[in-house]
Order: sequence, then C-alpha cells, then structure tokens
Amino acid sequence: MFSKSSSFFEESFISLLLVSMTLLVFTEVVARFLFNVGFLWLEEVTLTLGAWFVLFGASYGVKVGAHIGVDAFVQALPEKARKLTAVTAVILCLCYCSLFLYGSWVYLAKMYSIGITMEDIYLPQIFIELFDEDTLWDIFRIDAEEPLMPLWISQSILFIGFILLFYRFFQLLLQVLSGKASGFKFADEAEESMHLIQEDEQADIHSEKNATSDNAQSNDDQTEEKR
Repeated sequence: MFSKSSSFFEESFISLLLVSMTLLVFTEVVARFLFNVGFLWLEEVTLTLGAWFVLFGASYGVKVGAHIGVDAFVQALPEKARKLTAVTAVILCLCYCSLFLYGSWVYLAKMYSIGITMEDIYLPQIFIELFDEDTLWDIFRIDAEEPLMPLWISQSILFIGFILLFYRFFQLLLQVLSGKASGFKFADEAEESMHLIQEDEQADIHSEKNATSDNAQSNDDQTEEKR
C-alpha cells in the first residue's frame, strides 16, 4: 500500500513539474514574441523547476529502471561474479551520493549563513505577514523589506535529491544481497523497440482478421439479399 502511494506521489510530482515548466516556457514565448513583453521571474522559476525535475526524477528512474545502461559484459559473467559486480557498483553509487550529500549540505549551509537570495522571485506578502522581521531573518534568512526567495530554499533539491538517490541505491543494495534483484534495472531500447514492433504486428493481424470477418459478413448479407 505504501509502495503504491509512494509511486503515485512521485509520478504525480514529476508530472506536475514537467507540466509547470512547459506552461511557463509557453507563456514566456507567447508573451515575448506576440506581445513584446517579458517576465524576468519566469526564466528563474523555469530553471529551478528544471533542477527539481532532473534530480527528483533521477531517483525515480533508479526505482523503475528508466536509466539507460550497457550490461553486455556483466551479463556474460558467471552468476556469482554478476552479483559481486552489482554489489560493488551499488556501493560506489552510494559513495558518490554521500560525497554530493556532504557537498550540497556545505553549499546550502553557506547560502543560508550569508543570506543570498534569488534575483527576481519574491515571496507572497501573505507569507511575510505571518512572521515578524526578526523571525523571518533568523529562521528563513528573508529580508522583510525586500522579501526575495532565499537561494537555499530553491536549491535545497541538491540535498533532497541526493537523499532520495542514496535511499534508492540502498534499497537496491538490500535487494541484490537478498537475491531479490540481480543488479541495476536498465531501460533496454532494443527490447522496447522489439516489443513495439510485436505490438504493431499484432495490431495489424487483428485488423486483418476484423477486415476479413467484415468482408465475409458482407458477402453473406449480399447472398441473402439475392435469395
């Protein structure tokens, strides 16, 4: 139940990010070329959403096997060697995520301590009115007189995204060690292409059968009319 709810949330969130980026870019293009009007904040929002989309989607890609990989050499190895290779690869991925987790934490901590803000995105006034000036600065690093979005909030996906990636790789490591998985799941373009071809062939055969059946029925009807 939790797995289904988690997958639904992830898919919905990724779809929302993609749709939002598409609408923002479309709005910017229409406004700029048809009405000669530009919105400075649109580009910054789109870039931020793009970063969230990529890093959030990367962890989901590990979960569903959407990443493309070449495993011809690994598949040629004996079973024990394949398992050892898979465990080694996952551990290296965990080390990679750990390095980026540390780096992103240090980076966000500096952004927070300095109080750097985004250039064109302002926070809504209704949010500013919820807190006094000291609280806004001490907790969120927001200047009440010029309430620009703090950079540490928009770029927190660096830390969140690699936490999710670390979690997915750790899940995969447990599955490999327990024998529930043999290694990484990859998107096999050749296999998908063959599957699509088979579906097209089955659809053609089904269409031919329907056409033959319709022709036979039409001939029967004509024979009945002649009688």
